[in-house]
Amino acid sequence: MLKLLRMDMHRLPKGLAFKIILILLLGEFTLTAFAFSFMMNRADDLTEVYQILGISSDVMTAPLFLRLTLGQLGDFAMYMAIFVVLFSNGDFHSGFIKSIAGQVKSRSMLGASKFISVMIYTVFYFCVSVLISIIELAVFFDGPKELGSGDFWQYALLLLFMYISMSVVIAAIAQFFRSNLIGIISGVAISIGLISAILNLVNMLVKKIGFDIDLAEYTITGSIKSLQIGGSIGDYTQHIVVCLVYMIVAAAAALISYNKRDIA
Repeated sequence: MLKLLRMDMHRLPKGLAFKIILILLLGEFTLTAFAFSFMMNRADDLTEVYQILGISSDVMTAPLFLRLTLGQLGDFAMYMAIFVVLFSNGDFHSGFIKSIAGQVKSRSMLGASKFISVMIYTVFYFCVSVLISIIELAVFFDGPKELGSGDFWQYALLLLFMYISMSVVIAAIAQFFRSNLIGIISGVAISIGLISAILNLVNMLVKKIGFDIDLAEYTITGSIKSLQIGGSIGDYTQHIVVCLVYMIVAAAAALISYNKRDIA
C-alpha cells in the first residue's frame, strides 16, 4: 500500500494539469480580489455593492474573503474537480494499471491509494488557495484582518473537510465508471452547484404537494454554500454528517468495483 501511495504521489505533481491549474488559480484570485476592491472603493452606491457581495460593511476580513471565494464554489471547485478526474483515471489509459494489479493483495488497494492521494492534493490545493488569499488581501485591501481569529480557522477547517469529501466523491465516480468524460461532466456538475440548483427546482415541485424540505441542504455543495462563519460545532453537525456519508458511500462503491470488475 505504501509503495502504491508513493508512486501515486510521485506522479501527481508531474502532470501538466497540476501546473496549469495552479496558474489559473492565481489569476482567478487576483482578478476576484481586484474586482472586489474596485467595487468597494469606487462604486457610487455602496449599499448595492454590499448586497451583491453579501456583506454588511466595507471591511474585507480574511474569513469574509474566504467565504466569498472558496465558500461559493465557482472556478476553484471546478479546477479541482477536473484535475481529480484526470489523475484518478490516468492509469486506466495505460498499461501501468494492468501490470501493477497483479502485484497487490487486493485490487481495492489501487483505489484506496488514489483516494489518499486525492485527499493530500486537496489539502495542498486548499492551503495554496488560502495563501494566495492572504497575499491578495495584503495587496488589494488593508491586510488579512482577523486571520488569527477562531472563526477564520474553524470556518477554513470545516470548508477543507467538505472539499475533501467532494474530491473523494468525484474521484469515486471517475473510478467507478472509468471514463474521463463521465467523470469530468459529473465533477463539473457537482463543483459548480448544478445538482443543488436542480434540487431547488425539485423543492418547488415538492412544496406544491405540501412538503416543505430543502433537498439541497443534503448535498456536499449545498453544505459548502450554506456554511456560515462564527457558528458553533452544533450548528455544523448536519454539514459534517452529510459530507461524511457521501464520502464513505462513494469510496466504498468504487473500492468494491475494483474487486468485482476486470482491470481495463
